[in-house]
Amino acid sequence: MTNYGPGDLVHELQLFRDVIFSAIKARGVNLGGHECEIIGQSIEIATREAISGYTLVNAKINETFIASLSHDLRNPLHVANAIAQLMQLKTSDPSLINMAKRVCEKLREVDEMIQTLLDASLLKTQMKLQLHIETFDIMALVEEVCADIPLLGGRISVLGSSVKGYWCRVSLKRVLENLLSNAQKYGDPEGMVTVKVSSFDSRMMMSVHNEGPPIPTQELSRLFHAFERMENVNVKGWGLGLPYVQSVAESHGGSVVADSAEERGTTFTVTVPIDARPYAAATRT
Repeated sequence: MTNYGPGDLVHELQLFRDVIFSAIKARGVNLGGHECEIIGQSIEIATREAISGYTLVNAKINETFIASLSHDLRNPLHVANAIAQLMQLKTSDPSLINMAKRVCEKLREVDEMIQTLLDASLLKTQMKLQLHIETFDIMALVEEVCADIPLLGGRISVLGSSVKGYWCRVSLKRVLENLLSNAQKYGDPEGMVTVKVSSFDSRMMMSVHNEGPPIPTQELSRLFHAFERMENVNVKGWGLGLPYVQSVAESHGGSVVADSAEERGTTFTVTVPIDARPYAAATRT
């Protein structure tokens, strides 16, 4: 609950080592090279064990926080979903029924976002996500997700053609939603966001491009670190979107790369095998 970190832990053990040798010298004890080496190695072992223990405790705190937060978020969602379903039963007005169905659909999407938050607890341990593989057309998924962008006041362009493959539909949908959300948050609010789908050499590539200020060079190296966000940007969030995108791509046997420059804008490209079934099977071994 404080800013105490691994560096402070190591520093304390280094001070402890210095105190030991200072006390030995003050008492006029003459140690040989072997004795000094034993003391030094003991401190090193203690440091490794302390860091390991710190990491385990910190991971447990993060897992508990995420699990508790997800549970608390889901409770009101379930109540809201029940009310929306009841609205459908209590009215014969087609417009109200459609509106209630829309609410239920959006609540389901929020529930999937919460699952993303739970999945993010795996990011610190470098574990692959559990995928639910099915066959579908990625372009159909892109068009489905992008259909809501104009309703939210954004400008969207979809390029490419049909690419059918074996992937986890839910996780790739979340990937695209995360990338589109970032493009709208950090890009030019008046600019066009472009989603492009293509395939090459048994791999599918899906990219999201936006115009606007480029990502600072110093930020590129930590874009995919969990719980970290860009500095000097007034956008709220947990900093889990891009780490989740990377985890989904890698769990499919693929990758994600970012390209950002003043003259080119910003582009995130996710590349995965067209058939990700072998990689999904590997997550269960």
